[in-house]
Amino acid sequence: MIDAVKEIIYVLLWGDLPSTVRGLAACQRIRDANPRAKFILLTAPDYEALLKHCPYFSQIETDATATGPAGKLTSKRIKVTKPKYVYDLVGDADARRIKGGLRFSGIKWVEAAPRDEVGVHPVESAAAALGRCGLGRDDYRLGEAPAPDVSWVDYLARTSRMLEPEYFGLNGPYALLAPAGEDVKPNLRWPRERWASLAATLLEQGITPAIVGGPTTRDVGRYVAENVPNSRDITGKAKLVQLAGLARRTRFVFGEDTDLLHLLVAAGPPAAALYPDGLDPALRAPRGASPVVLLHAPVLAQVTADETLQAMRVAGGFEESPRAA
Repeated sequence: MIDAVKEIIYVLLWGDLPSTVRGLAACQRIRDANPRAKFILLTAPDYEALLKHCPYFSQIETDATATGPAGKLTSKRIKVTKPKYVYDLVGDADARRIKGGLRFSGIKWVEAAPRDEVGVHPVESAAAALGRCGLGRDDYRLGEAPAPDVSWVDYLARTSRMLEPEYFGLNGPYALLAPAGEDVKPNLRWPRERWASLAATLLEQGITPAIVGGPTTRDVGRYVAENVPNSRDITGKAKLVQLAGLARRTRFVFGEDTDLLHLLVAAGPPAAALYPDGLDPALRAPRGASPVVLLHAPVLAQVTADETLQAMRVAGGFEESPRAA
């Protein structure tokens, strides 16, 4: 018996790490609404190494932002594939270029990108956009929309020891600390002395502090490791999928307003996040399955290690077990 040809759906998703992680919530809803479809993700190369492990997608193509003749080939390839829908979760110039290349093709283009709306978090905005397209509600209040979820890294963790805490020297309870990097102005960063103080306090509580982040955070990682024995410096040493795996088993996460924090929180642990004054943190905070306590101050150095520890307690980081089995 010959299987019926699967319906094909393209989803457009690219951008920075926060927008990519948030977009996974929309991808999950589209997948749930079309469980039998062949689901093709059209994206940029930036986060392919992470997204290729996501079970929502049947196939990933990474030439979304190609220009010139290569860009025209992207639209031609989609035409030949003949998808039933193209869900645009981006809404930028590259997406509009692809849409223009599909004119008169009969392919249904679905505008589902979050809008830049005053007083609305991007997760609620994206969920409402899908609702206007027929997938669920279109009237979410702040905090109501389904959060992004990267718990699917658990499957990869069962097949690769590179996602295990022990691979990074973490044995027993640990916390992930995600500082901002050197590319952020000093007055918008928590002083490294505060990070060291927090790390020392966590060790007294029987929790190993692990500093995580990209190459620009190595200064904080080295400082804490040199001044707080038994802390762990993982800055610049772990890939995004590995960090998501660590976040699945951590007791909690604490970080500044960094891109990485969105991925760590989407893995499901309780979290506390530190923001400077000027922007409403509730409208830019990371989203996940557990509570996220938001701290902010005119000068971040005013926030003490004890205050951040209390925020972690409020979030539930000292009571709940790690999310992953």
